[in-house]
Amino acid sequence: MKIKIYQVNMERDPNNVCFMGYDRLEKLQGMTDIDSTIYDKVFEGEVNCFTLEKLYEIFNREHPAGYKGRSMSVSDVVEIVDGNTGKSYFHFCDSYGFKEVSFEPDKTQISERFCDGDKAETISVLLIQPGKYPKTVAIEDSLEAMQALVGGDIEEYMPFEDEVAIICNEEGKISGLPLNRAVYDSENQMIEIMAGDFFICHAPFTSEKFLSLPPDLAKKYSEKFRYPEQFVRTDKGIAAIPYKPKSKDLER
Repeated sequence: MKIKIYQVNMERDPNNVCFMGYDRLEKLQGMTDIDSTIYDKVFEGEVNCFTLEKLYEIFNREHPAGYKGRSMSVSDVVEIVDGNTGKSYFHFCDSYGFKEVSFEPDKTQISERFCDGDKAETISVLLIQPGKYPKTVAIEDSLEAMQALVGGDIEEYMPFEDEVAIICNEEGKISGLPLNRAVYDSENQMIEIMAGDFFICHAPFTSEKFLSLPPDLAKKYSEKFRYPEQFVRTDKGIAAIPYKPKSKDLER
């Protein structure tokens, strides 16, 4: 099918909607309409597939030759052009599946990478959000992308023996972001409660850069933080109660 892919340009994203699901748009930007002006076109061409989910798989994991955008992720918009009528249909890549939306491609810009052939470096991290299972996402290896993922200035937290870091919103608790997961020490004592979205990445002690989380560590911490938690006060202090999300759908 003939498609075009649009991704949020984080330099023109004042409300930090990049990588956010459709249900967060109204809270972040005051409306549910897609703001086409913050998007860049990063791909246009024919793709040998017939479903949006297969398209997601191709552009998230395989990256066809010549593709210069980020790995496809939540907040991307896919334009499908009907080969018979020439009519376009627009689909927002959501946390679960795709949502058909109104979109104005004439208000977008052409990505500089799409024009000059540069390809942004990406890293693979484990994203953990309140009320949801952990998921592996690919993000641009930049401060702006990391800030967009957690919704604000980032803070590094390294409570584990492994060379991994929790990257969170440094004002998560002050801003009243929803409580997410508890962090425990080696004796299973609660030492911290994370607020808001956070992600885990590889943080070698000898490097100043954050790197992709290796598969073995991604699996380990996906299991450690698998279930969302509710927090309650007891006579012994605050307790974290794990629970399973209601939806059984696979989340991105």
